[in-house]
Amino acid sequence: MIQAVLLAGDRGASRQIKGESKAFLSLAGRPMLVHVLEALLHTPQVGEVFVVGDPVRIEKTLVQNGCIAAAAGRGRPIHVVPQRDSLLANVWHTFGLTLPAGPPDPSHPILVIPADIPLVTPEEISEFLSRAYACGADYVIGLCPESALQTYAPGEGRAGIEMAYFNTREGRFRQNNLHFVRPLRMGNRRYIQDMYENRYQKEWGSMLRLIGTVLSREFRQVWVLGFFLVMHFAGALHRRGWRRAADRVRRFASYHSAERGIGALLRIRTEFVFTGLGGAALDIDNAQDLAAAEAMFEDWKSRQVRLAATSEKAVP
Repeated sequence: MIQAVLLAGDRGASRQIKGESKAFLSLAGRPMLVHVLEALLHTPQVGEVFVVGDPVRIEKTLVQNGCIAAAAGRGRPIHVVPQRDSLLANVWHTFGLTLPAGPPDPSHPILVIPADIPLVTPEEISEFLSRAYACGADYVIGLCPESALQTYAPGEGRAGIEMAYFNTREGRFRQNNLHFVRPLRMGNRRYIQDMYENRYQKEWGSMLRLIGTVLSREFRQVWVLGFFLVMHFAGALHRRGWRRAADRVRRFASYHSAERGIGALLRIRTEFVFTGLGGAALDIDNAQDLAAAEAMFEDWKSRQVRLAATSEKAVP
């Protein structure tokens, strides 16, 4: 079984909604953190769960929502880990706590998952982990195709979440916030923090800051920037409704180039795998997303249950 690191902190580059940490925002009567934790506890491949954040608030939330008893009943220990000042520090410190006694094993993996994806399901996490183990890479990033996410987009008379996609030759994909990683095999961990701080595709400033960072440190890997600029430009065209122009541009960007580029920067063998239920890709980033999730929560959850039951997952 794999150990999961559930990120519920509120320091560094994390963003609040309505002045509150996203992990503790209520959705369908429970904090978002609890929705994600319950999905992990019901995922067959997940053993221990390490919850990182404000320990006082987390422990109180877990007790109030019956999570401790639920975890004990399933034989899945929960560990509360006080947060550090950055995502990288949180992941690296918590990874150290997952290691067994004895010499460190470079092949030891963890699952890293944020607390702001309350629609994630055990089936989607399980699907991701099965594909991550099967591909054999040391860093595996989950993607979800546009076709699986159209149900969650705004429509006529229907609330939804506006999503940004990676526009590539093979199609449009959204990162699903699930990460399988063997940290001891990552040769250049500092870019994890840079990518996290500049993760918002809709903000050109984020892309420019990341470009500046790469240029200042990794001149030999400057080729990576060309791919990401093309993909980012195609995404901007797509969001403006210029789909045909975006299609022309994205022909020059393959997601296999993204795999190689991320792997080159982080110095680790990287692959993408795909999931088709969609809930993991629905991170709640602002008040509008929260309102849509509140309005559509039951419908969206029911849809994922039906898809999981019939195995009609929209994956490439």
